[in-house]
Amino acid sequence: MFESEAELRRIRIVLVWIAVFLLFGACGNQETIIKTDSGNSDDDTPQPTSFPLEHNHFGVLEDGYIKIYEYNESRNEVKLKKEYADDELE
Repeated sequence: MFESEAELRRIRIVLVWIAVFLLFGACGNQETIIKTDSGNSDDDTPQPTSFPLEHNHFGVLEDGYIKIYEYNESRNEVKLKKEYADDELE
């Protein structure tokens, strides 16, 4: 009977150590970041939107203009081919 009581005591001690470790290890390092929109959008810079076209051409939508570029693989250069205002295409 003494040996089973000693074994149960060791199990309880291990369970207490596991509980303490989980309590301080898992809960102690949590960090919450809350972003709020203050209505001040000066910090955000608009990112240009690009889209692929045929035959090594691609388009970029930037500042109300659509710019069509051509990529030359042999020279590894990009050349502006055409530029349209956004409202011209409607």
